Amino acid sequence: MAEVVRESAPLRAWRYWQTSPRRRLRSVAQRHVEWPPGTAISAVCVGGGHSAPDPTCWCGVSGARDLDALRDHGLCVLPGPLIVGQVDLWGRVLEESFGWRGQFARPAAIGLVAETVEDVALRRLLSDDLAAYGVPVTLVALDEAVAGTTRTMLEFQVMSNRASRGGFG
Repeated sequence: MAEVVRESAPLRAWRYWQTSPRRRLRSVAQRHVEWPPGTAISAVCVGGGHSAPDPTCWCGVSGARDLDALRDHGLCVLPGPLIVGQVDLWGRVLEESFGWRGQFARPAAIGLVAETVEDVALRRLLSDDLAAYGVPVTLVALDEAVAGTTRTMLEFQVMSNRASRGGFG
């Protein structure tokens, strides 16, 4: 059972994001949730009818205690641009074995995983767009961001996704 923690100062945690078609941060687990630049995101429970986060549910904005915990327990869905970074959580915060789930969140640092964006011009465009969050944006190597993932695995996953859509073109 999660322990409820009320914090006046934000807790710094780690998480993964992907990018939306508008090149904004998007939740990996809740792909319809886009994080707007310049404002905090407020967690809601879609089906529970209660405030988020709640100890009896998995709702809330998740963040791992440190990068190792994120690499071991974080949800990372590829292919496509992957972001690893830090997030500030505050308001009602639940402590979990891996980290926390918070009521409110805002990105604190953004790392674009270089190998997930091959095109250098697109990588530059994404970095420029992510700067709208007003936090540091850096390039991060895949093996630093995701435990056990290699460039060969990433290429195989991209090829498999193309094949499942009916071709390799």
